[in-house]
Amino acid sequence: MNYESGSSRDLAYRVMVLLYRIYDLAFPGGRGMPRGFGIRKGQTVVDYGCGPGRYLREASGLVGPRGKVYAADVNDTGLRIARKEIEKRGLANVECVKIIEGRSSIPAHSADLVYALDMFHAVRDPKAFLTEIRRIVKKNGRLILEDGHQPRAATKWKLAESGLWRIDSETRRHVLCVPKR
Repeated sequence: MNYESGSSRDLAYRVMVLLYRIYDLAFPGGRGMPRGFGIRKGQTVVDYGCGPGRYLREASGLVGPRGKVYAADVNDTGLRIARKEIEKRGLANVECVKIIEGRSSIPAHSADLVYALDMFHAVRDPKAFLTEIRRIVKKNGRLILEDGHQPRAATKWKLAESGLWRIDSETRRHVLCVPKR
């Protein structure tokens, strides 16, 4: 779905971004993401469904100058806002990637970690999504999924149905998954 500048969807998206910014100002550190994800210097990380790029600055700092962050999304408005943030902050290790028909140009087996926050509930084809994430992560890579607006049972069911991922651990907000061998 394209979000063209000036459309009512674009306006709604911009209102959502404004609300995120207010929330982030009121609660610095937000929900501790991605700080609590175990990201290390030199890693390659993917913010899948990055939206306006709320977590890119933090992820960029965590991976450091030798690391790489991919900011991937289907939404043109979100990517446009994320690109502005990347330029404004000088995040040289962050690259925006458009997701088209469930696929991205992120190289296969390149990511140490993929995190997908507040979006899994909206994925129309969970198996295709989880297959794409499996393509992106390294053999020993990890996937962190936030339940978003669905019960944990729905997240677990979708993961089990894919046959591609095993839940390694859980928190109140996330499941940490590793590829099945």
